[in-house]
Amino acid sequence: MSSHFRQCSTLELHRCDGVLVVCLNRPKALNAINRTMREELRQTLGEAQRASGISALVLTASGRAFCAGHDIKELLALSPSAASAVMLEIGDLYRDLRAFSKPLVTALNGMALGGGVALALLSDTRLATPDFEFGFPEIDHGLVTALGPWLLGLFLPPALAHQIVLSGARLSAEQCIKYGLVSESVEPNDLLSKAISCASSLAEKPQSAFSIMKARFAAVTDAGFHEALAAGAGMQEVAHTARLEVRSHSEKHEHGPVEGIRPQHCQRSSS
Repeated sequence: MSSHFRQCSTLELHRCDGVLVVCLNRPKALNAINRTMREELRQTLGEAQRASGISALVLTASGRAFCAGHDIKELLALSPSAASAVMLEIGDLYRDLRAFSKPLVTALNGMALGGGVALALLSDTRLATPDFEFGFPEIDHGLVTALGPWLLGLFLPPALAHQIVLSGARLSAEQCIKYGLVSESVEPNDLLSKAISCASSLAEKPQSAFSIMKARFAAVTDAGFHEALAAGAGMQEVAHTARLEVRSHSEKHEHGPVEGIRPQHCQRSSS
């Protein structure tokens, strides 16, 4: 790898001519995005943007899943105020993806959930294996997503977006293609080569026009994007507070009566 790119602990990088291949590399965690990965993705996007020898980027993943979203263990361990702050960090990553002016293609294997869906939908083209699944499972963990409804609203009928976010239901690769979430289904052995070919093809377009049009697409959706990020920070704080209150209430009841105090029982009156 060129000296333009610093070594990463959660990503593997390699070049195929002018295409930089960025591989999420936390397979045991289903490539869940922790703070280190967020920082390294932002670092790599910036370096790829500045590198004159890089004309396009392909985002892929090792193991059996593209990305299970932001690291649930990391998020659930946060205090309500810290959860709000992390949402702002996540927003910085999404801003960098939207600002990346070169072609960006995602090669999706296995599944993309939550934040993994965002990585995919913020790219220019998405290819997926036939067994690919897509969804927002935050609701099942007592977490919320403000960006999910906004992102899905760019592609899906409102009723379907509503159902996916509130039920945690997943869409198949076939359904993703039907609604334009994925461009094409590709066999696993061909996925990366097809993604590189697609990225190279986009890089052959006049790049001044390409980058201007990407910026225009971002501009026309900026209001909704920024509103979703702002709402997300507040929503996560409220959701974390509610979850902690429920856990505290449950723990109090699990302990039973306080030692030394005899529970009161109803007694029948004597006649």
